[in-house]
Amino acid sequence: MIQDVTWTKAGQIFAAARPVGALFPLESAMDEIGRAARDLAFCEAAEVIADNRIMVLREMITACKAEIYLQDDAVAAELQAAVEGLGEELESFEETRPLEAAFRADQRDQACARISAAQTRLRSFVANPLQEAELFDPALSREEAVELARAALARSPEDIVLSARAEARARVAGAPIPVPGGENYHFTQPEGWTAWLATRLAARTGLAMRG
Repeated sequence: MIQDVTWTKAGQIFAAARPVGALFPLESAMDEIGRAARDLAFCEAAEVIADNRIMVLREMITACKAEIYLQDDAVAAELQAAVEGLGEELESFEETRPLEAAFRADQRDQACARISAAQTRLRSFVANPLQEAELFDPALSREEAVELARAALARSPEDIVLSARAEARARVAGAPIPVPGGENYHFTQPEGWTAWLATRLAARTGLAMRG
């Protein structure tokens, strides 16, 4: 929780550094990748939660049925009523699950298309050394801007989807996820990209001031 709060604040600081709509084109492309990756993270989380909800209901029904024959008549009747109620709830969720999956699939496709379009702009920037001053913050050298662009190109939309899915499953299972300072950290966490970028820029500024 502390980690999430810290990185969310970092993202807010970065977002407040320049008025909304005033991002340079290079920054805008990277920001779009971060936003789309965040949407993928929420989409995959919703999918995992929906499937987990159905699994839990099935397990509860199985557990109640197993207990019915071990209890007296009064408790058995209560358990039977619970089985019937849970069964109705499960049936409702199973009926709507295909519609929910189709909706999430559309969201996933749209987010991937946004990432692909933004990465195409970044590749064009990296490949054309004549595109400079008007595309990125003049506080950065072209080498620094290219490094940031390449970092945003390192993961394909498909890679981000798989990472988001694995992260969502880990969260539901209570398993740890990569931390921002770790080698396996990726940009599917909400505001992960802007937080990472803000930290990189702040570190470079600090080094320049000390030098």
